[in-house]
Amino acid sequence: MTLQRLSTHLYRFTDTCNVYLLTDGDAGLLIDAGSGAILDHLVPTGVAQIEWVLHTHHHRDQCWGTPRLQHHGAKVAVPEYERHLFDQAELFWQTRRTFDNYNDRNTFFTIGKDIAVDAVLEDYESFTWRGYRFYVLPAKGHTFGSSALLADIDGRRVAFTGDLLAAGGKLYQLHATEYTYGSMEGILFTLQASQALRKQKPDLCLPSHGAAIDDVPGDLDRLQRRLMDCVRLGRGSRVAGRDSIPETIFLPDSKFIPLSRHLLWGGVWTCSNFYVILSDSGKALFVDYGHAYWGHMHISHDHDGLETMRFIEHHLDELREEYGVTAFDLVIPTHIHDDHTCGIPFLQKHHGTRCWALAEVAQVLADPAAWASTPCTFPKPIRIDRVLQDGERFQWEEYDFEIHFAPGQTEYHSVYAAQIDGRKVAFTGDNIFLNEVVAGGKTELSYYQTTVLRNSFQLAMHRRCAEVMRKLSPELVCPGHREVLPCFKKDIDAYCDYITRKERVFRELVGEPSDHYIDLFWARLLPYLAVVQPGQTIEYRLLLRNNLEKPVTYAARLLPPHGWETSPELTTLPLGPGAHGELVLRATAPATGDNTRRLLTAEIAIDGVNQGPISEALVTVRRG
Repeated sequence: MTLQRLSTHLYRFTDTCNVYLLTDGDAGLLIDAGSGAILDHLVPTGVAQIEWVLHTHHHRDQCWGTPRLQHHGAKVAVPEYERHLFDQAELFWQTRRTFDNYNDRNTFFTIGKDIAVDAVLEDYESFTWRGYRFYVLPAKGHTFGSSALLADIDGRRVAFTGDLLAAGGKLYQLHATEYTYGSMEGILFTLQASQALRKQKPDLCLPSHGAAIDDVPGDLDRLQRRLMDCVRLGRGSRVAGRDSIPETIFLPDSKFIPLSRHLLWGGVWTCSNFYVILSDSGKALFVDYGHAYWGHMHISHDHDGLETMRFIEHHLDELREEYGVTAFDLVIPTHIHDDHTCGIPFLQKHHGTRCWALAEVAQVLADPAAWASTPCTFPKPIRIDRVLQDGERFQWEEYDFEIHFAPGQTEYHSVYAAQIDGRKVAFTGDNIFLNEVVAGGKTELSYYQTTVLRNSFQLAMHRRCAEVMRKLSPELVCPGHREVLPCFKKDIDAYCDYITRKERVFRELVGEPSDHYIDLFWARLLPYLAVVQPGQTIEYRLLLRNNLEKPVTYAARLLPPHGWETSPELTTLPLGPGAHGELVLRATAPATGDNTRRLLTAEIAIDGVNQGPISEALVTVRRG
């Protein structure tokens, strides 16, 4: 173990990882902790107290000594997307899959005991300590949530890069790039992170292992060349979960595809399509804004249960530099799904972008914890600056739009349209795609409507989608995935026919009334996720809809976890056929908490016939 002075206020301590010490008088801040042995080597630095430890990622070699530093008064900040691998590490090990495991992520290098966290290092935000400002740059690659920390220290722009890269333009560990079974998505993420790091123009990179990097542009060039050699191996070294992606998609950054002078498409290789409408004033309107690449989804073998999607900025520099955009003015989400919305909080926070959304979509985006029983909700709330109504016409800059409620792939979905460069364009989200249909011995492509029953579905919802598309009659369909589609009357006819045939098939498959046996969310408890204080009373809304085609009376009560208090009496609500309504139910938490998430349910009866604990929610009582 050695201590080396790198500049006036900066030291490197060689431990199980490189531990970097920044000093201010007799106070110090560490980048990563190693074994914690740096406490025994502080005398030459004049530091009497380590005030903070900032971690670049969660691996044991970086943080196994952190508890020792905490014992001596240090506070701890960790990357926001790896917090659970610090303060819920014990839960992670209780739930981590072992047998039949196709998740190759290197979370196996997680600590065994919980480490309390005092602050999170949020992507694209800053952490300030005694006049030093650390900019948090996502550095996904070596781990899912790795961050690079950049600060001006002793006259140089210094980047603490964790294990993103090593000196000479190398990777520290190749196996860390394998995220799924036989697929090295980490190569893609490292490429993307290295491109973002280059734009920050650091003078010096200080990695977690090995020598400092003085020739930053040269080593980044060498690293990118070697990573691209790996990309070119093709099927033998898949880097994005798909075998057929051409190497040109990775370097340089993926580019927009102009559909017309004022309409840009993010391209088929983006994870989920997004579109940009350009105003002659220099402003830009986004239709959705999600992931740059499919590899960011993590919805298969490499998904650990406590994680959420991590958004990485993309395409914005191109809008500024190549299209002259001066303001990212407005974003309009087509629907609620996280792969289409995860970039919206970033636009709002860092660029002041406004968000307008249909009322049915807005309620979920603004309060995702309440609606988390719906799949694919993004956990960060989205500020809604204007709530739009079904059928409303509105204007943005020189464009006139109309928006319609179109509950298709999800109940919380809209379709909207505008005349853009002489064409009627419809932005249809995840509703409409092309399907191969075999007819008369020939294979043809035909429009169809996606169905995800877990996303909330009643037969009338898709009928409504058909009505919307007939009303709009667009010339161009811009869907949420796959290719942009020219649209003619025959395509709309085929789409509507598909919906009619699907309804007939579904009706024949279940009893009557059909929606009673189809609709998963005839009862929904809000909020679905809640954190309360000991002794706090929480109010739940039980949303109900009557699919029984006759007047009925619903009755319900809460069945909370042990130690909670609630009324044992049933609360009733009469509803006519097809009607919607809600009941308000309350429960009071116990006087002590333990930070454990527990199940709470609503017992429901219909006309006196008990349906059991149908609707559920999850609640946590804070400790202390």
